[in-house]
Amino acid sequence: MASTDLRFSDEERSKQAFSELRSNDNPTNWVLFTYSDTTKNALDFVGSGSAGVDELKGHLSESKTSYGMARVTDKIDNSVTVKFVLIVWVGEKVPFVKKAQVTTHKGSVRSLFGQYHNDVHANVLDEVSESIVISKVRDASGTAHHVKESSNTSSPSPATSQPQQQQQPQQQTQQPEKSSPMVRSGASSTASSAPRKEAAGAAPKASSSMVTFAGEDALRASIKSVRADNDPTDWMLMGYEGNTNALKLVATGQGDLDELITHLKDDQILYGLYRTTDTIDNTVAVKFVLIIWIGESVPIIRKARIATHKGDVTSFLGQYHVDVTCSNLSEINEDIVKDLVQRASGTANLFKK
Repeated sequence: MASTDLRFSDEERSKQAFSELRSNDNPTNWVLFTYSDTTKNALDFVGSGSAGVDELKGHLSESKTSYGMARVTDKIDNSVTVKFVLIVWVGEKVPFVKKAQVTTHKGSVRSLFGQYHNDVHANVLDEVSESIVISKVRDASGTAHHVKESSNTSSPSPATSQPQQQQQPQQQTQQPEKSSPMVRSGASSTASSAPRKEAAGAAPKASSSMVTFAGEDALRASIKSVRADNDPTDWMLMGYEGNTNALKLVATGQGDLDELITHLKDDQILYGLYRTTDTIDNTVAVKFVLIIWIGESVPIIRKARIATHKGDVTSFLGQYHVDVTCSNLSEINEDIVKDLVQRASGTANLFKK
C-alpha cells in the first residue's frame, strides 16, 4: 500500500455503514470516520445516525481530522432528489503537518467513500450545519435564489435560465457573475465553508496567518471578466508570491480548460475560477468551477496551508457550483469537470441498487 493510500480499520463495519447510508430503505443519513490513533493510514468508524448533519457535528473534535458523508434532499421541478455530500473536517488544533494529510489522501478518501455530489471543507463548527450543506447543494443544482450585491444588473438563476444566446447565468451570492457556491464541495456550488459576510472580490482583513491579495484590482477585474456574459474570458488563475501568504494574478484566458491546464506547475499552489455550461432539459445553464491545484513537488508544509486558506480564497472568488482539487494533470480535464458539474446538477443517481 502506498503512503498516500488509506484503508478502513474495520472494513466490514465501514462497508455496512455506507450500504445503509445509500439505501432507499434505511433512515441512516450520515456516517463519520477519523484517523486511527493506533494504525497508520487507517480510518476508524466514528458513528452513523439518522438525525442529519447537526447530529454528525456533535462528533467533530477540534483536535482531529474527520471525513463524513451526509445524505440530504433537494427539490428540482417538484421532484425530490437525493444528494450525497462529503464533509472534510480539519479541527483548528490539528497539528500543521497533519493538516496536509487532507491533500495527500484526497484520492483515497474519494475511492473509499464513493461518489458524491458536493463537498464541504470546514475547521470551525460554525462552518458545519444542515442549513449550510443544503444551501451548498441548492446552489449547485440551481434551485437556490441569489441576490446580486456587487453589480447593477440582475439575472435569473440557472434553474430558470434561457437558451445560451440569451441566458444570464446564476448569480452566486455576493459575487458578480457573467452578467449577473461549497463539493462540493463545501464545496460545490458554492462556498465550501460557511457563508462569509465579506463582499465577493473584497480581500479579507489581514492577519499573520491568513491569506492576503496582492494587486487586488487586477484580481477583481479578472473575476468580473470570467463572470461577464459580454466578455470572452472563461478562466483566471491566482497563486502565491514566493513563500508568502499573498496571492497574485497568474493568468487569465479565453481558451477553455485546456488553456488553463498549461499553467499548472508541479511546484505551485494555484486557485482558479473556470466558466463552463451544462444543459438541463434543453436549457443551457452557466456553471462556475473552483480549481485548486496543489503541485506534487510542493513541500508538505506548504500543502497544509490549503486547510487554512481555502475559506478566505472562496470568499474572495465568490460562490461556485463545484470544485476540483488536484495535484496531477491526470486528475483534471474537461471530461472530469463535466462529470462533476452534471452530478452536482442532479443528473446522476448515486444510490446503490
